[in-house]
Amino acid sequence: MRNNLLSIGEVARMKGVGIKALRYYERIGVLLPAHVDSQTGYRYYALSQMPELDVVVTCVELGLPLKELHRYRTAEGRLDLEALLERGRTLALENLRRAEGIMMQVDGYRREVDVQRRLREGPSPYERALDAWTALSVTWEDRAFHAKRYAQAATELYDRAAAEGLVPLYLQGMARLPAADGGNAWHVVLEVAAPAGGGASEGLLRIPGGMFAGERVERDDFEAAFAAAFAAAADVPPERAVLALDVWDDELSPDRFTLELLRA
Repeated sequence: MRNNLLSIGEVARMKGVGIKALRYYERIGVLLPAHVDSQTGYRYYALSQMPELDVVVTCVELGLPLKELHRYRTAEGRLDLEALLERGRTLALENLRRAEGIMMQVDGYRREVDVQRRLREGPSPYERALDAWTALSVTWEDRAFHAKRYAQAATELYDRAAAEGLVPLYLQGMARLPAADGGNAWHVVLEVAAPAGGGASEGLLRIPGGMFAGERVERDDFEAAFAAAFAAAADVPPERAVLALDVWDDELSPDRFTLELLRA
C-alpha cells in the first residue's frame, strides 16, 4: 500500500510545505493522511490529495485564517473545493485592490517628493500647476487654527477613508475654498482615490486645479505654521482658493515644520 503513497516528508518537499503545517492541517481536520502506520505513527498521503493541498496552501497564502479551514469540510469528510476556491477568489480580489491602492500611494508619493525637491532647490516664491483633485474633508468651524482640533479631524478623515475603501494619497492639509454665498470656508482635506472595483463615496470635495503662487512656510511647530498660513490667507480675495498643505521632504529639519502655501 505504501508504494502508492507519499510520506509526510515527501509531500513537504514536493509542495514546499512545512511538516509542522501538514500536521496542523491534520489536527484541525482539513487534510487528513490517507494512512497512518499504527506501529511507527508515520503519516502517508495519496497523490489524489495533492490538489486539495494545493488549494489549501493557496488560500492560506492569500490570507485565509488557518482556524477557518475546518469550515470547508463537508459532513462526509471531503474538502468542499468549490466553496474554498470561491473564498480564495474573493481574497485574491481583495489583495489585488489592496496592492493597487499601495501602488497608487507609492506612485503619488514619488511624484510629489520629486516636485518638492525641485521646489526646494528653486527660487521662492514660485508658481506651481496643480490638477484638480478629490478629497475627504471636514469643514473648519473656527476662524483660528488649533493643532489638537486639526489632528482630530485628520484622524477622522483617515478613518473614513478606511471605512469607505478609499486610498489616502499625498496631498493633505487645509483648503480655503470659495463658498456659494460669496464668502469662503476652510476645510481639513485629505486627497483620496478609489481603487478599481472600489465603491464610490459620496460627499467628496473637489479641489480646483490651476496655476498657484506658492511658497514654503517654516515654523517651530505645525500650529505656528498653519497660523501663519491663516494670516497670509486673510490678504487673498475670498473668491480665490488658498491651500496650506503638509510637505513631506527628507531634507526637512526634524525640529521644524514646513507646509506649502498655495494661492490661486
